[in-house]
Amino acid sequence: MNPSFTIAAAPWQNFYMLVGAAAATLIGLMFVAVTFGSSLITVQNSESSTAERRAFLDPTLTHFVQVLVTACLITIPAMGSMLLGILLLVLGVLRVAALFRVHQHMKAAQKTNNDIELSDWMSGIVGPFIAHVLLLGTGVAFITGHAALNVLALVTLIVLLNGIYGAWELMVWLALTRARPK
Repeated sequence: MNPSFTIAAAPWQNFYMLVGAAAATLIGLMFVAVTFGSSLITVQNSESSTAERRAFLDPTLTHFVQVLVTACLITIPAMGSMLLGILLLVLGVLRVAALFRVHQHMKAAQKTNNDIELSDWMSGIVGPFIAHVLLLGTGVAFITGHAALNVLALVTLIVLLNGIYGAWELMVWLALTRARPK
């Protein structure tokens, strides 16, 4: 364990406790929303609707999970800069790889409904890609001994806010879908 990293990370403990608690709460609320929301929607084609739902559910949930995992990692008392960097690199690689699946789901939803807007592509693919590339860079910085705590906090906030935006869009979609005449 690098004592200088521990000293540098200490002022960030409250920040990560706050965002970690927010992410954990939002994960729980996502489970509640999906449980109750799924009974409000009638499904015509289960295969295409699965891709449509996953296009928006999976990224939102994984954004909150990423924030929670980041908060847990940074608050581990014995966490060192090198190990944190490696774990952030792994997390970044997994998240960038997951964007390919999200892209496929969004394309399927677009093909079925033709209602995916530019804002959906920006918040679903472009924004997360930028955040995950920054996460990869942050991982490299930690491995090379640079405590990029400001950048990691920025990435964490971007991902948390993108998750909140995705959850809001999901709730609006549920409300509008429920309000449509059958």
